[in-house]
This record gives sequence, structure tokens and C-alpha cells, in this order.
Amino acid sequence: MDRKDDLQNWLLLGLLTLIWGTSYILIKKALVVFSPVQVAAARVSISFLACIPFYIPALRAIPRGKYHHLLFLGVISIFVPAFLFAYSQTRINSAVSGIINSLSPLFTVLTGLVIWRVQTPAMKVVGVLIGLLGAIVLVFGKSGFDMNGDMIYALMPVVATLFYGLNSNYVKQHFTGTNPLYVTALSIGFIGIPAALILFSTDFIARVEGTGGLQGLGCVSCLAIFGTVSGWLIFYRLIQRRDPLFAASVTYLVPIVAIGWGLRDGETLNIYHGIGMLLILAGVYFVSSAKKSTVPKL
Repeated sequence: MDRKDDLQNWLLLGLLTLIWGTSYILIKKALVVFSPVQVAAARVSISFLACIPFYIPALRAIPRGKYHHLLFLGVISIFVPAFLFAYSQTRINSAVSGIINSLSPLFTVLTGLVIWRVQTPAMKVVGVLIGLLGAIVLVFGKSGFDMNGDMIYALMPVVATLFYGLNSNYVKQHFTGTNPLYVTALSIGFIGIPAALILFSTDFIARVEGTGGLQGLGCVSCLAIFGTVSGWLIFYRLIQRRDPLFAASVTYLVPIVAIGWGLRDGETLNIYHGIGMLLILAGVYFVSSAKKSTVPKL
């Protein structure tokens, strides 16, 4: 690889970091105008519209026998996480959501080990345990934490990252060698209409026409087009140009951008948030520095 290609890879990684790191503050701003259901449903619906040019070639390229796998991917990687992150940020900081997202590679290891019996080095298992400890510290680290209320909202992004980890392994098992653009487009395509039905069963149009509606719509549109569609396309492009480990390193950088936006917007972090983030990053380091896992042939 020459220096020009290497520079382009780093520029793509930096762009993806900015896109995904900004997603959390966009959710926060959209929630000023819209309900969590509306933010999530609008995000998926607009992503669905953005992927329209890719549907016909994707349907031709991927066999019908795999459509149920794509529906499953759409639900666990896009539909459900969109709602979980939107609801969680009604009670927790956008910066904390960004930090929790660093658990994704840890859950990739954990779901691969538990579900597909991937032969995992002990160092990666240690990393998973350290990362989960960091998540626990983050969940309980909010000042004035309410066990009956806040805990549910703090656990929502943790569950979302668990689904992200499951998604990575599922794609590897069922779509190795398939154009990732088509996988992404159809995953969104199968959930787009249900999301639109949910969206227009609410007072979404009335809120768009109200005070701050266009600004809120702009935030959701940026979240969908950049955070969902463009973000996944850049991620898969990085895998093609370099390797999965390099592309996955974006999850280590996203919290920096998310924290920066959160602090700029007046959010505050306490010592527990700092400890939790350090533990998560330590866990990710152990996972990424260990020897490669071995996936048994099915």
C-alpha cells in the first residue's frame, strides 16, 4: 500500500469518526422537538428513502432465501438501536451514550464466543470482562442515580451495542463475500415501511410545522443520511480498502467526538464517567491486542 492510499484510509477513518461521534448530539437536539419514537422512526424512514437507488441491484444480487437474514439484521442493527438510543438520551448525556458505544467490539467477541463458539484467546475474554465492568460504572455513575428509573435508560445503549456485536458476527456467518452495500440497503429496506407507518401514526407532521420543527427535521435527516447510511457505507469501504480491525478502531475514537460535543453543549461528566470510559478503553485494548479468534466452519 502506498502513502497516498494510506492517507486516504486515515482520512476516511477521521470522517467516519466525526459522523458517528456527532450522531449523539444530533439525537439530543432532535429530541427537543420530537418524541423518542418520532426521532427513531424518522431516522429509519429517511434512511430508507436514501437507499432507494440501491434496492433493485441489491434484490438481483442477493438470493431470496437470505431475505429473512437481512430482515433480522435490519431489526437488530438499525431499527431497535435507533429506538434504544433515542429513549436513553431522554435521561442520560449524549457524551455518555458515545462512551458506551465503545462496548461494540467487546460484545462482538462475547456474542461470537457464546453463540457461535468462536475459539477466543483468554486475553480477549479478560478484555470483555473489563469492558463490562466499565459499562457498569457508567450506568451507576450518574449523580443522583435513580435505581427504579435511570437504570433502565442507562442500560438501553448497552443493549444496543450488544446488538451491534451480534450483528457483526451474523454478517460474518451469513454474508461473507456479499457486497456490503447491498446488505446495508436491504437491511434498511425491509424495516423502512414499518418505521414510516409508526412515524405517521404520530403527530410528526404537526411538530415539523411547529416551532423549531424544521431544525429538528434537519437534525434527524443528518442523523439518517450521514449517521446511518453514509456511516455504514464508509465503514464497509474501509474494510475493503484495509481490514476489519482498522475499520473497527473508529469505535475507540467516537467517544472523543461525542464528549467534545456534549461538553460544548453544557453537559457535565463526573469521576465515575471518566473511570468507566478508561475501563472500557482498557477492555477494548485487550480485545484488539490479543491473537485473532478462530471461527469454526459450520
